[in-house]
Amino acid sequence: MNENTNESLMNGENDEQELERLRAEVEAEMEQDIASMPSDEVQNDAPLPEPPPEKKKQERELPDWMVDKLTINEMKFCKMFTEKHPLKCIGGRFYDYDGLVDENALGNEIYRMLRQAVWFGLPKKVTLIMDTLRHYCYSQPLLPDTRYIHLLNGKLDLNGNFYPHKEFCVNRLNVWYKPEIWNSGAYYPEKFLTFLLELLTPEDVNTLQEYLGYLLIPSTKGQKMMFIIGQGGEGKSRIAIVLREIFGDNMITGNFQRIENDRFFRYNLKDKLLMVDDDMQMSALPSTGYIKNLVTAEIPIDVEAKGEQSEQALLYTRLLCFGNGSPKALYDKSQGFSRRMIILTTLTPPENRVVDPHIADKFIAEKDKIFCWMYDGLRRLVANNYRFTISDKAKLNVKETMQDSCNIPDYLSDSSRVNYGEKLCVTSSALYDSYNRWCEDNALTALKRETFISWVKQNEDKYSIAYSTNIASNGKNVRGFKGIALTFSYQ
Repeated sequence: MNENTNESLMNGENDEQELERLRAEVEAEMEQDIASMPSDEVQNDAPLPEPPPEKKKQERELPDWMVDKLTINEMKFCKMFTEKHPLKCIGGRFYDYDGLVDENALGNEIYRMLRQAVWFGLPKKVTLIMDTLRHYCYSQPLLPDTRYIHLLNGKLDLNGNFYPHKEFCVNRLNVWYKPEIWNSGAYYPEKFLTFLLELLTPEDVNTLQEYLGYLLIPSTKGQKMMFIIGQGGEGKSRIAIVLREIFGDNMITGNFQRIENDRFFRYNLKDKLLMVDDDMQMSALPSTGYIKNLVTAEIPIDVEAKGEQSEQALLYTRLLCFGNGSPKALYDKSQGFSRRMIILTTLTPPENRVVDPHIADKFIAEKDKIFCWMYDGLRRLVANNYRFTISDKAKLNVKETMQDSCNIPDYLSDSSRVNYGEKLCVTSSALYDSYNRWCEDNALTALKRETFISWVKQNEDKYSIAYSTNIASNGKNVRGFKGIALTFSYQ
């Protein structure tokens, strides 16, 4: 029994040793497997490498004109901006060396600079900077200077001297001037002049040259407005296209009658050299006061923007109108309106004339030469003390226009109706009744009684007559005229 017991004990010891050996082999194999595995497949109990230190978010560097992330130093920004883009604010509007500044473009430029540092409330801050710039760049109004014409590359005086530097101005023309253009002696715009000589008589072309030259400077000393009248199809409005190219924003297009009828429209004429109406309406003007003031303006005129208080502005906008009929005034029959007009009538186009659809582009290609041609006309006008060279035909056009709108002179020159003499007299009522019958006989529209009497009173010196309140009629003293009587009276 003892032998069996000893054998069992020996077998047990051998089994334990065998288990220890197997355990050691398994652990060794596991260590080899762990060593050969990638780091991300290591068991959870394996030691993990320490994570890298967390990077701090880098702060964006602010421009000098930012106080903090939300606050702009407005004065610093305005100083920096105007050093880059010199500005003046005159009458609430921005000007630079090229003239009037488009505020939409200016606001967009400010927006592009602010968005580098401002993330919130950007539109409000753009408006704030714009308002601050108005005060920062404030300037007294620039008075119109008739001595110089401001161009893209300098300024030109009325004596032919060119100064190749730019300065602040209200009106800068879209012309690049080359002083050497005069040296060749062939600066005249051939295509443009050929067109004009087919459109107008040579005398009227000279008048047009002086008037277009008159538009180059901010002056109303010429005291004229021009109308070019034709039957249609002559191409006269092509002139307006090349003028737009030369004058740029210094020219406005609009309805001639709106000057009288729309009180807000007159505000658009501020700082404009020219207004063009390329299709003038044929209806008669109900009043002419503002137009006459504009043509001869030498003192400020009241203008009003919609929704704002009216203001006084010195306007020097000249008028150039194209139409199929002469302008007419409904009530103003005075010479004050007619004497301000130059009316040119076009020639009848030749039957075999071929219309060139690209004629305006050819004119634009000659715009620098057209400017020189206009400049020649201006110098001739100034040398003639701002008196235009007006042909007999143009003078007759004005006279006929006034006769069409006022038939009183025709009536007073009809010897079958009235005669003149120192001892003659007629009552106002009888004279108007005679005029009214005369209009009926001639199929004309009679003017109102007040208009007729007022016109005769204003022109009494011309007919050597005199207004009186003591004209005897049926035992009464009534109003009438001395020096004139009816040739016969209607029963």
